[in-house]
Amino acid sequence: MNSQILSIKIDGGKTAYNPTVPFSHNGRECIGLRVESFSSELDSRIMFACRKEGSWVMDAFPCFQLQDPAVMQIGDKILLAGVHVEKAGKRFRWKTDFYHGASVDNMAKIASGPWGMKDIRLVDLGGKIGVFTRPQKGKFLKGRIGYLEIGSLDELASADWHSASILNGLFDKKSWGGVNQVLRLSSTKIGVIGHTAYADKRGKHYSAMSFVFDVNTLEYSDYKVIAARKDFPLSLSKKASLDDVVFPAGVVGVSGDYVDLYAGLSDYCCGMVRIRNPFV
Repeated sequence: MNSQILSIKIDGGKTAYNPTVPFSHNGRECIGLRVESFSSELDSRIMFACRKEGSWVMDAFPCFQLQDPAVMQIGDKILLAGVHVEKAGKRFRWKTDFYHGASVDNMAKIASGPWGMKDIRLVDLGGKIGVFTRPQKGKFLKGRIGYLEIGSLDELASADWHSASILNGLFDKKSWGGVNQVLRLSSTKIGVIGHTAYADKRGKHYSAMSFVFDVNTLEYSDYKVIAARKDFPLSLSKKASLDDVVFPAGVVGVSGDYVDLYAGLSDYCCGMVRIRNPFV
């Protein structure tokens, strides 16, 4: 496989990982990143970098006090999702915040998901919006995937998250997963890039996966693993238990039957691997 660790120029003592897919901004190719101190996640920020001479250089965009960014096109504007984390007593709690605007340097917060839910992703279906959710705990164990629809982004703040149809059968009782990117393939079919994970005594194991979902029938294919950590070059990791972690951002098209998959690696850096288009 053709793969690489992304060269990201950032101040010392910081890590940049769990990126967005590259997107165009004023004629430049840019990317969103989770940036934080190597030894902590309490100072996490979403920051943006632009490609320059083969490297990604941090740019003077606004930053957001969030983690794990995702950029989606809804209508003619951009939707940014990021995970808000705060300390609650001796533990942490989190939710997904959403910002919307004409560009990443002109956005306003429009909604938040429920506490305890990451990996909420939206797709513009033309006249309505599909929303993938990720409930966890209780009958949802460490994380399952749900799907619901709203009429417009105006309804996102008041969405009935508990009404989502759960995609039962994707994961067994020992594993979990979530959606990272949604691509519209036809009027009814959408392609999903996500992650599947499990844990054992060695640590956590995350892989990138894909499946196809029908928004009319709510039927879906079995997922297939499209990239694992061994498909990328070696790197440092935030800690040994995260050595085998690939957290995908999604894919971008290239000529022919191949796509470039971007991902965060081992909670430390970002990588790209060229793979066969999973939806061809």
